[in-house]
Amino acid sequence: MAVNLVGDRLPCGHDIDHLWEHLVQDAPDEHARSCEYCQAALTEIRPLRTAISVLAAEPVRPPADLHAKVMAAVRARMAIAPRITLPGPAGNRLVISEHAAAIILRAAGDTVDGVRARSCRLPPDAPEMGTVTDLKLSISLRFGMPVLAAARAVRVAVRTAARAQLGLTLGRIDIDVVDVHTA
Repeated sequence: MAVNLVGDRLPCGHDIDHLWEHLVQDAPDEHARSCEYCQAALTEIRPLRTAISVLAAEPVRPPADLHAKVMAAVRARMAIAPRITLPGPAGNRLVISEHAAAIILRAAGDTVDGVRARSCRLPPDAPEMGTVTDLKLSISLRFGMPVLAAARAVRVAVRTAARAQLGLTLGRIDIDVVDVHTA
């Protein structure tokens, strides 16, 4: 007997998902054991359950060249990312991506209550600027916050993080309020 479903239910009203769970647990309930519709559905879906079990039991073997492909993609992405040279002690230098520096500075802006930092941009010539660079930061303010006070607090937080975490001295910090939020 072919079983026609109405939505996810058999003609007897039993849910096909519950029937599947009974099949997985190998413990059909009293109704499923005695109902012709449930028995017919179990007969139809049992081969599918068997096939799924066989596939799930097979070990997964990644392609032999997976590691090489992933590392090639990582290297390709790293090569295109703009880099910033940070000052280091005794002539040593540290090079990080502009994206990594922007994340640190944007997170600093987020520490100001009522502010959500949106984007952070260092000028295109930042890698050649040494330890002094400018910054553009867009933010969202909580409704009712005084804009000038929030901008001052963000500048202090970002300037402090730039110095403490990156060793950068920020020059001009342009803040663009791009949105207002309520919570």
